[in-house]
Amino acid sequence: MRPYFRLVLRPILTTALVILALVEIVFLAEQFTGLMDKVVKTGGDALDLIRLLAWEVPEILDLSLPVALLVGVHSAVGAARRNGELVVLSAAGAPSRGLVLGVLLVGLLAGALSFVIAGIVAPAANYAQRVALHQLTAQHVADRVSAPGESGSHFTTNGMDFVATGKPGQPPSLMVRREAGAVPWRFAFAGDWEVTGPDENGDGNFRLGEVTAFGDLPGLDGEGSEARLNRLAAGSVNVGFNMGDILPALDREPRENERPIIPALQAWLAGDDLETVTNPVRIALIWARALLVPVAALTALVAVWGGTIKTVRAAALPLALVGMVLCDLVVRAVIGGIPVGAPLWAACVALPFVLIGLPLVALFKAGEALIRPGRG
Repeated sequence: MRPYFRLVLRPILTTALVILALVEIVFLAEQFTGLMDKVVKTGGDALDLIRLLAWEVPEILDLSLPVALLVGVHSAVGAARRNGELVVLSAAGAPSRGLVLGVLLVGLLAGALSFVIAGIVAPAANYAQRVALHQLTAQHVADRVSAPGESGSHFTTNGMDFVATGKPGQPPSLMVRREAGAVPWRFAFAGDWEVTGPDENGDGNFRLGEVTAFGDLPGLDGEGSEARLNRLAAGSVNVGFNMGDILPALDREPRENERPIIPALQAWLAGDDLETVTNPVRIALIWARALLVPVAALTALVAVWGGTIKTVRAAALPLALVGMVLCDLVVRAVIGGIPVGAPLWAACVALPFVLIGLPLVALFKAGEALIRPGRG
């Protein structure tokens, strides 16, 4: 196995890394517009945009890893086979199964990487991105409340409407309208105002200075009479508010796709109820996706072997890609339909023997045909 491993490892990694980089660039370019729009709307900067894009990388990497490895193995092994390097190694006494085992080792290592990314890194990145977006929005709202920026800016909190008025280029005054029946005042106009906070809990306060306030007086001639407004002046009025009154509070409880699966595995080993930790089906799907990576590596070898047939040579790699996608779809559909419990875990144990065992048997039967250059 070692001679083949040394021969194909570097070209496999080189090709796979190039493909991963290209896929990352394409997908990040697709996400760029939407994330940039959110950053601009929330008053963020270039660093915020870079952070949000960086948290997209793990999930994209996990999705593209099987394809990158399949193309990398097919390219590297195919080139070594055409150049006769595999034949030289075989003539030197290295059995052809060493090539299969070397590629399988690369696939298993990449599969372990996929499992770590999908089960730990990507959930943490999803959670960090959601928190960052909420914090950007909260900071933008706080900045807008503190300095509306132009006449006519309007916002509502605690059942009160705040409208910034004034001439362009001058500090705005503020009109506050409370709910009907509010005492001792319902309307207030502040010529000097500022916002203190929000503090770590999201609580803040409006300080209104140079206030002219108006309040409803009870009717003088019974219930049917109109209410009258009583004018009063005050030096300063404090009106409390909470950021949760302006936008939804941040839910710090990780969602399903933000929860790492390691605590769930620990709970399962301890005999606890997995439903209280994470969805067991999600663990099984992540396991199946990780197994798809070594399957992709072995499928690439099958495609190289198929390239010995002249009529199949051109379609070998496309057929391998289609087969890998169909395998992923079928496995995910089957796992999604298995009841949670012993049947699901039995299916997870059987998956490696089915997904990896079948191509291994075929490749071992191929023998020397796998390393001989095709003719014609």
